[in-house]
Amino acid sequence: MFQVLQADLLKVKRKGLWFLVVLGPVGVIALQIVNYGIRYEYLMKLFPNVWEGLLHQVNLFLPTALLLGIAILTSMVATIEHQQNGWKQLISLPIPRWTVFSSKFLIVSTMLVVSCFLTFVGTVGLGIGLGFENIPYGAIIKNSFYPLFAGLPVIAVQLWLSIVCKNQSIPLSVGIFASIFSMYAHNLPNWVFWLWPYLVGYANQTVYVYIGIALGLGILIMGIVDFNRRDVH
Repeated sequence: MFQVLQADLLKVKRKGLWFLVVLGPVGVIALQIVNYGIRYEYLMKLFPNVWEGLLHQVNLFLPTALLLGIAILTSMVATIEHQQNGWKQLISLPIPRWTVFSSKFLIVSTMLVVSCFLTFVGTVGLGIGLGFENIPYGAIIKNSFYPLFAGLPVIAVQLWLSIVCKNQSIPLSVGIFASIFSMYAHNLPNWVFWLWPYLVGYANQTVYVYIGIALGLGILIMGIVDFNRRDVH
Protein backbone atom coordinates (compact mmCIF):
# COMPACT_ATOMS: atom_id res chain seq x y z
CA MET A 1 0.00 0.00 0.00
CA PHE A 2 2.82 2.40 0.90
CA GLN A 3 4.55 1.78 -2.43
CA VAL A 4 1.30 2.38 -4.35
CA LEU A 5 0.80 5.64 -2.44
CA GLN A 6 4.34 6.75 -3.25
CA ALA A 7 3.78 6.05 -6.95
CA ASP A 8 0.48 7.94 -6.95
CA LEU A 9 2.05 10.92 -5.18
CA LEU A 10 4.71 11.13 -7.89
CA LYS A 11 2.06 11.02 -10.62
CA VAL A 12 0.02 13.74 -8.91
CA LYS A 13 3.10 15.91 -8.39
CA ARG A 14 3.87 15.91 -12.10
CA LYS A 15 0.34 17.00 -13.03
CA GLY A 16 0.22 20.14 -10.89
CA LEU A 17 -2.80 19.11 -8.83
CA TRP A 18 -1.35 20.76 -5.74
CA PHE A 19 -1.91 24.12 -7.43
CA LEU A 20 -5.66 23.40 -7.35
CA VAL A 21 -5.39 22.35 -3.70
CA VAL A 22 -4.00 25.79 -2.85
CA LEU A 23 -6.25 27.69 -5.25
CA GLY A 24 -9.50 26.71 -3.52
CA PRO A 25 -8.82 28.09 -0.01
CA VAL A 26 -6.96 31.09 -1.41
CA GLY A 27 -10.03 31.92 -3.51
CA VAL A 28 -12.42 31.54 -0.56
CA ILE A 29 -10.32 33.77 1.72
CA ALA A 30 -9.69 36.29 -1.06
CA LEU A 31 -13.44 36.66 -1.54
CA GLN A 32 -13.80 37.42 2.17
CA ILE A 33 -11.02 39.99 2.03
CA VAL A 34 -12.99 41.77 -0.70
CA ASN A 35 -16.26 41.21 1.18
CA TYR A 36 -14.99 42.76 4.41
CA GLY A 37 -13.15 45.46 2.54
CA ILE A 38 -16.39 46.63 0.93
CA ARG A 39 -18.97 45.85 3.64
CA TYR A 40 -16.97 46.03 6.87
CA GLU A 41 -19.27 48.36 8.81
CA TYR A 42 -22.41 46.55 7.65
CA LEU A 43 -21.02 43.14 8.63
CA MET A 44 -19.93 44.44 12.04
CA LYS A 45 -23.48 45.61 12.74
CA LEU A 46 -25.01 42.43 11.30
CA PHE A 47 -22.82 40.10 13.38
CA PRO A 48 -22.05 41.42 16.90
CA ASN A 49 -20.03 38.20 17.41
CA VAL A 50 -17.35 39.04 14.87
CA TRP A 51 -15.85 35.54 14.64
CA GLU A 52 -19.27 33.96 14.19
CA GLY A 53 -19.91 36.42 11.39
CA LEU A 54 -16.60 35.63 9.70
CA LEU A 55 -17.22 31.89 9.87
CA HIS A 56 -20.69 32.40 8.46
CA GLN A 57 -19.32 34.39 5.55
CA VAL A 58 -16.61 31.80 4.83
CA ASN A 59 -19.28 29.09 4.84
CA LEU A 60 -21.19 30.81 2.08
CA PHE A 61 -18.45 29.70 -0.34
CA LEU A 62 -16.50 26.88 1.34
CA PRO A 63 -18.90 23.94 0.67
CA THR A 64 -19.26 24.86 -3.00
CA ALA A 65 -15.49 25.21 -3.44
CA LEU A 66 -15.02 21.87 -1.66
CA LEU A 67 -17.54 20.00 -3.83
CA LEU A 68 -16.13 21.48 -7.03
CA GLY A 69 -12.64 20.54 -5.83
CA ILE A 70 -13.76 16.97 -5.19
CA ALA A 71 -15.20 16.65 -8.72
CA ILE A 72 -12.08 18.09 -10.37
CA LEU A 73 -9.46 16.28 -8.26
CA THR A 74 -11.07 12.83 -8.50
CA SER A 75 -11.43 13.24 -12.26
CA MET A 76 -7.83 14.39 -12.71
CA VAL A 77 -6.44 11.57 -10.54
CA ALA A 78 -8.36 8.99 -12.59
CA THR A 79 -7.49 10.71 -15.89
CA ILE A 80 -3.79 10.13 -15.23
CA GLU A 81 -4.38 6.38 -15.47
CA HIS A 82 -6.90 6.60 -18.32
CA GLN A 83 -4.54 8.63 -20.51
CA GLN A 84 -1.51 6.45 -19.85
CA ASN A 85 -3.48 3.20 -20.08
CA GLY A 86 -2.26 2.71 -16.53
CA TRP A 87 -5.14 0.64 -15.18
CA LYS A 88 -4.03 -2.53 -16.95
CA GLN A 89 -0.46 -1.97 -15.79
CA LEU A 90 -1.56 -1.43 -12.20
CA ILE A 91 -3.84 -4.44 -11.96
CA SER A 92 -1.20 -6.63 -13.62
CA LEU A 93 1.22 -5.91 -10.77
CA PRO A 94 1.44 -8.42 -7.89
CA ILE A 95 -0.57 -6.17 -5.55
CA PRO A 96 -4.17 -6.45 -4.34
CA ARG A 97 -6.61 -4.48 -6.44
CA TRP A 98 -8.11 -2.84 -3.38
CA THR A 99 -4.83 -1.00 -2.74
CA VAL A 100 -5.09 0.70 -6.15
CA PHE A 101 -8.59 2.07 -5.49
CA SER A 102 -7.87 2.91 -1.85
CA SER A 103 -4.69 4.76 -2.78
CA LYS A 104 -6.61 7.07 -5.13
CA PHE A 105 -9.13 7.76 -2.38
CA LEU A 106 -6.41 8.51 0.16
CA ILE A 107 -4.55 10.80 -2.26
CA VAL A 108 -7.66 12.88 -2.98
CA SER A 109 -8.64 12.95 0.72
CA THR A 110 -5.13 14.03 1.73
CA MET A 111 -5.13 16.85 -0.80
CA LEU A 112 -8.48 18.04 0.50
CA VAL A 113 -7.26 17.87 4.11
CA VAL A 114 -4.37 20.14 3.10
CA SER A 115 -6.85 22.46 1.42
CA CYS A 116 -9.01 22.59 4.55
CA PHE A 117 -5.94 23.27 6.69
CA LEU A 118 -5.08 26.21 4.45
CA THR A 119 -8.66 27.44 4.90
CA PHE A 120 -8.17 27.24 8.66
CA VAL A 121 -4.91 29.20 8.47
CA GLY A 122 -6.45 31.75 6.11
CA THR A 123 -9.50 32.24 8.35
CA VAL A 124 -7.34 32.81 11.42
CA GLY A 125 -5.06 35.16 9.49
CA LEU A 126 -7.98 37.15 8.10
CA GLY A 127 -9.55 37.48 11.54
CA ILE A 128 -6.27 38.72 13.01
CA GLY A 129 -5.86 41.12 10.11
CA LEU A 130 -9.34 42.51 10.79
CA GLY A 131 -8.40 43.07 14.43
CA PHE A 132 -10.62 40.34 15.90
CA GLU A 133 -9.54 39.13 19.35
CA ASN A 134 -10.08 35.89 21.34
CA ILE A 135 -9.59 33.50 18.43
CA PRO A 136 -12.03 30.52 18.69
CA TYR A 137 -9.67 27.88 17.31
CA GLY A 138 -12.08 25.02 17.95
CA ALA A 139 -14.91 26.67 16.02
CA ILE A 140 -12.58 27.53 13.14
CA ILE A 141 -11.28 23.95 12.97
CA LYS A 142 -14.85 22.63 12.83
CA ASN A 143 -15.80 25.22 10.23
CA SER A 144 -12.81 24.28 8.06
CA PHE A 145 -12.87 20.48 8.34
CA TYR A 146 -16.46 19.38 9.09
CA PRO A 147 -17.66 20.00 5.51
CA LEU A 148 -14.91 17.65 4.28
CA PHE A 149 -15.90 14.87 6.69
CA ALA A 150 -19.56 15.29 5.71
CA GLY A 151 -18.51 15.19 2.05
CA LEU A 152 -16.69 11.84 2.19
CA PRO A 153 -19.58 10.07 0.40
CA VAL A 154 -19.19 12.55 -2.45
CA ILE A 155 -15.47 11.76 -2.71
CA ALA A 156 -16.18 8.03 -2.84
CA VAL A 157 -18.94 8.38 -5.47
CA GLN A 158 -17.01 10.82 -7.66
CA LEU A 159 -13.87 8.67 -7.56
CA TRP A 160 -15.91 5.57 -8.41
CA LEU A 161 -17.50 7.33 -11.38
CA SER A 162 -14.17 8.77 -12.54
CA ILE A 163 -12.50 5.35 -12.51
CA VAL A 164 -15.40 3.54 -14.20
CA CYS A 165 -15.97 6.19 -16.91
CA LYS A 166 -13.16 6.70 -19.39
CA ASN A 167 -15.01 9.76 -20.69
CA GLN A 168 -14.45 12.21 -17.83
CA SER A 169 -17.18 14.58 -18.99
CA ILE A 170 -19.68 12.30 -17.22
CA PRO A 171 -18.27 12.40 -13.64
CA LEU A 172 -17.27 16.07 -14.07
CA SER A 173 -20.76 17.01 -15.21
CA VAL A 174 -22.33 15.11 -12.32
CA GLY A 175 -19.99 16.67 -9.75
CA ILE A 176 -20.18 20.25 -11.04
CA PHE A 177 -23.95 20.18 -11.53
CA ALA A 178 -24.56 18.62 -8.10
CA SER A 179 -22.27 21.08 -6.30
CA ILE A 180 -23.86 24.15 -7.90
CA PHE A 181 -27.42 22.80 -7.67
CA SER A 182 -26.93 22.01 -3.96
CA MET A 183 -26.31 25.72 -3.26
CA TYR A 184 -29.94 26.49 -4.06
CA ALA A 185 -31.62 23.17 -3.28
CA HIS A 186 -32.30 23.70 0.41
CA ASN A 187 -35.71 22.05 0.10
CA LEU A 188 -34.23 18.74 -1.00
CA PRO A 189 -34.47 15.88 1.53
CA ASN A 190 -31.47 15.67 3.85
CA TRP A 191 -30.52 12.19 2.64
CA VAL A 192 -29.08 13.81 -0.51
CA PHE A 193 -25.48 13.76 0.69
CA TRP A 194 -24.30 16.55 -1.62
CA LEU A 195 -26.15 18.80 0.83
CA TRP A 196 -24.26 17.60 3.89
CA PRO A 197 -21.23 19.93 3.59
CA TYR A 198 -23.71 22.82 3.60
CA LEU A 199 -25.72 21.44 6.51
CA VAL A 200 -22.71 21.08 8.83
CA GLY A 201 -21.73 24.63 7.92
CA TYR A 202 -24.42 27.25 8.13
CA ALA A 203 -27.08 24.86 9.50
CA ASN A 204 -24.68 23.46 12.15
CA GLN A 205 -26.09 19.94 11.84
CA THR A 206 -22.95 18.13 12.98
CA VAL A 207 -24.68 14.74 12.94
CA TYR A 208 -23.88 14.64 9.22
CA VAL A 209 -20.17 14.59 10.03
CA TYR A 210 -20.54 11.15 11.59
CA ILE A 211 -23.04 9.94 9.00
CA GLY A 212 -20.76 11.23 6.25
CA ILE A 213 -17.76 9.33 7.59
CA ALA A 214 -19.77 6.11 7.93
CA LEU A 215 -21.47 6.35 4.52
CA GLY A 216 -18.25 7.47 2.86
CA LEU A 217 -16.46 4.35 4.07
CA GLY A 218 -19.45 2.22 3.01
CA ILE A 219 -19.44 3.62 -0.54
CA LEU A 220 -15.65 3.26 -0.65
CA ILE A 221 -15.98 -0.44 0.17
CA MET A 222 -18.66 -0.86 -2.53
CA GLY A 223 -16.40 0.90 -5.01
CA ILE A 224 -13.51 -1.40 -4.11
CA VAL A 225 -15.71 -4.48 -4.53
CA ASP A 226 -16.90 -3.24 -7.94
CA PHE A 227 -13.33 -2.39 -8.98
CA ASN A 228 -12.16 -5.88 -8.02
CA ARG A 229 -14.78 -7.47 -10.27
CA ARG A 230 -14.66 -5.00 -13.14
CA ASP A 231 -12.56 -5.37 -16.27
CA VAL A 232 -10.96 -1.91 -16.17
CA HIS A 233 -9.50 -0.66 -19.47
